[in-house]
Amino acid sequence: MVTGATGLVGSHLLCHLARPGEAIIALKREESRIEETMALFSRYFSSPEEAASRVTWVVGDVLDEGSLLSCVEKVDTVYHCAAMVSFNGSDRHTLMQTNIRGTENICALCLQWGVRLCFVSSIAALGDAPDESVAIDENTPEIPGSVHSLYSGSKGASEKIVWEYVGRGLNAVIVNPAIILGTGLRGRSSAKLFEQVRKGMPFYTDGVNGYVDVRDVCEAMIRLTETSSIRGERFVLCGGNYSYKELFTVIACAAGKRVPYIRMAPWMTSLAWRLLAFVSWFTRKKPAFTRETARSSQNKSRYSSAKLLKALPDFRFHTLEETARFFRDL
Repeated sequence: MVTGATGLVGSHLLCHLARPGEAIIALKREESRIEETMALFSRYFSSPEEAASRVTWVVGDVLDEGSLLSCVEKVDTVYHCAAMVSFNGSDRHTLMQTNIRGTENICALCLQWGVRLCFVSSIAALGDAPDESVAIDENTPEIPGSVHSLYSGSKGASEKIVWEYVGRGLNAVIVNPAIILGTGLRGRSSAKLFEQVRKGMPFYTDGVNGYVDVRDVCEAMIRLTETSSIRGERFVLCGGNYSYKELFTVIACAAGKRVPYIRMAPWMTSLAWRLLAFVSWFTRKKPAFTRETARSSQNKSRYSSAKLLKALPDFRFHTLEETARFFRDL
């Protein structure tokens, strides 16, 4: 079973799971559309209709225990990908409910029915490096008083719930992906980034962050979950650490567009989010650039996947160039 099956990870995961002999339940909300998700099968399979036939779509919600029960009781594995990503304070209630209470509902049912769980957390739930040169991994502690986003807090709290249930006997593995790169869902997730660079992205900031190809996330999730000896562990999934200038430049080159050339200093991003917040007060539309995204655009954080590569010695991450080329036209 895959929750959040129309999201970026969920959509690509369906394609990776759709092997002969597999039957997959894909959970979607009433208003979610499946057309773009189903279109991805043609990118992965020569016979997409056959592969897609292995997926059974079910309307439900992670906040509705009844709709979850009818699915969980039929499967042996749940990939919990459903989550809300937002850095806007007005989304606090919905974000907390979806990410925290929704995760608890999944954990409770998986424990009750003896179902193995793969929980998609985030690097946002990890600790804090004491300085920019230190790579963050699964054991990095949180620095008291450090500033975290609303989204980070929700993912940290939801992961703690998974650990609580692991303590009660839940058979689970946790993955903490870096910023996931992939397309196929127009106007959503990192697809927006690819779309913007194709239109022209002249600006860049000094920030550094970890990134990972969505295909690598899916492969790692499946391999870790299917390794029965891995239980009650978390794994950072990071294909590489890049500056925003490097990221935008590689994507722009793959798309045949001009590379970024205007550096946004911290004072400029600080001014930008304030101006957009002022405009949104009149338009009543959520600003695309907030105080939290402005702050993160200047942060320099690096991550290590050494534990994953030790557990799966033959695993290889796609390079940033390979990712940019694969998703160039998708």
